[in-house]
Amino acid sequence: MTGKPFKVQAVAKMLGTTVDSVRRMVVDAGIDVARQEHGPKTRLFSAENVFDLARYRSTKKAGTKGRSRKQVVATIYAPKGGVGKTTIAGNLACRFSLRGLKILIVDLDFQGNLTMMYGFETEMTPEEAVAAGLSRSQIVESHFGSLTPNWPYGRRTLADVVKKPFGENGPHLVPADLTLDRLDTLLTFETFEGKNSEFTIARMLRDGMAGKDPFFDIRTYDIILFDAAPAKSRLTRGAILASDYVISPVSMEKFSTKALSYLSSVLTEMQEQVERSPELVIVGNFFDAGRVRTMGQLMTITQTYNDAWLDHTIRRSEDFPKALNADSDLPLVLAKPNSPSTAELTAVADALLARLGVANG
Repeated sequence: MTGKPFKVQAVAKMLGTTVDSVRRMVVDAGIDVARQEHGPKTRLFSAENVFDLARYRSTKKAGTKGRSRKQVVATIYAPKGGVGKTTIAGNLACRFSLRGLKILIVDLDFQGNLTMMYGFETEMTPEEAVAAGLSRSQIVESHFGSLTPNWPYGRRTLADVVKKPFGENGPHLVPADLTLDRLDTLLTFETFEGKNSEFTIARMLRDGMAGKDPFFDIRTYDIILFDAAPAKSRLTRGAILASDYVISPVSMEKFSTKALSYLSSVLTEMQEQVERSPELVIVGNFFDAGRVRTMGQLMTITQTYNDAWLDHTIRRSEDFPKALNADSDLPLVLAKPNSPSTAELTAVADALLARLGVANG
């Protein structure tokens, strides 16, 4: 993914440090940063440069002892659409990476909204890409289904499938397109055949984390995030069963008691049926403390799901659609590092890292 380059002040804001510190890190890390061609030789940082600096700082802070590793799997899921789930997922992955963490985010929605948010074409064939002047790396030819052990169309390795829109140290993406729907069909057929398909993803993650599956080696990642479709499916259920946490955004403008109640019942049923259920974390989106309705909904949620409620929220802002429609097509936390919404996303990301028990670089 390309985008408008950043000046050093914006980089310092994204990394939560000073301009002088950024300049020192560039020299210490030996990172090659372009300079403005005309006028003052101002450094112009790419998104890749920024994530490289974040990783360098994190690694240096860990020192020779190394980072205390705790791999975490989380699914970002809401039973109904329109709550800002994918926008939050894409921005959180970037914020986690800006803390120096290695992130793998998996688009499990065959509509591919997260994949498009990260700048990839989900509907073009290779021939159409060539005709449009695009490289094959900009289109989607494989997805999470291609990584599963029994994929009938030829299994591929993670290295073949993964996209790196912001370079090696930014979030890595397993993309999605319409053909991902075939995986849900495959899981359904396997269930009819008496196979325990609901644990397919959990087994993949277990073997991948242990380095036992050369096709799906995920040992280097700190967090694996699934962005699941709103609809209930075998694919979504499998991701939730494989997760340590379910992060559920709720719209404080159009809060649905039924939606949260449904999700809570699903997690309870999982615990009863298979003795496994991820921890629920609720994130309030479109929050407006000045609206009586919002505050009433807040009271309802905190009374019923107090342990799950995250004490940081995100307000409605025009910055989100503006960032998505901008020429750079960057997630908001990169497109507008000085935005109040970015500050809120940063606070939510840090609070989530604390809840997930992951070292905040």
